[in-house]
Amino acid sequence: MYDSSIKDQRSDKMEIRKMKLQKEAVMYTINAATMMLSPVIKEGALTGTVVYEKGSPPFEVDQTPISIIEHSCLYYFSTYEGRKTSSRILTQISHKPPIVIDPVTSVYFFSTHADSNPSNHWISLTHVIAVGSSNSSAEALVTLSGNVEIKLPLSRNAMHQQYLKAAVLSWKLTQNLDQIREKSEDSYKATQHQKRYLFVEYLNRIEQADAQEPVKPAEGGLEVSGERNVKRSNK
Repeated sequence: MYDSSIKDQRSDKMEIRKMKLQKEAVMYTINAATMMLSPVIKEGALTGTVVYEKGSPPFEVDQTPISIIEHSCLYYFSTYEGRKTSSRILTQISHKPPIVIDPVTSVYFFSTHADSNPSNHWISLTHVIAVGSSNSSAEALVTLSGNVEIKLPLSRNAMHQQYLKAAVLSWKLTQNLDQIREKSEDSYKATQHQKRYLFVEYLNRIEQADAQEPVKPAEGGLEVSGERNVKRSNK
């Protein structure tokens, strides 16, 4: 289990990765493998970020979580403020709104706190497997892809609310993209209609199967006769 407040036993690998990024002088960009951005606080000051990626050990960079978020939004042709505004319009969520980093690869992130809070973590919706409680009511235990468990400094309920906000944004944006494609692509429209038809047909078959399935006699001597259950005589 990882604890976001301390470095784990892989600190040496984190330091090597950190030195490599510093040497290349590049900003870290969020991608589909990014699971979480955890703040690094030293002597009361926010100094960097521990990045968790699926299938890799966590590593530290000198950029703050919010600077990585802002850079990544620009990389995917938008701004952080623009992403927040569109989220508010789509979801009507104004307090700690989730954002889409890259709509093409469905990369959605949500925050644990206000973006001005040094303790704020950014988490990828796609990589959240479970949200549970820690030993402390002030901490949530989050399981990410690869069964990586991390304690976060907020309650389970607060964490769950933020997760649900991101899920709503994902659903809303997917719905909008479907509508846009249906209006502009005849082949996509036909495909969507076919999917809906097949789904309705599937439901009809389930209903028909339920209606035709014989009712088994229950224990105690009940058997089916037409539409009525008749008590079997023991005489």
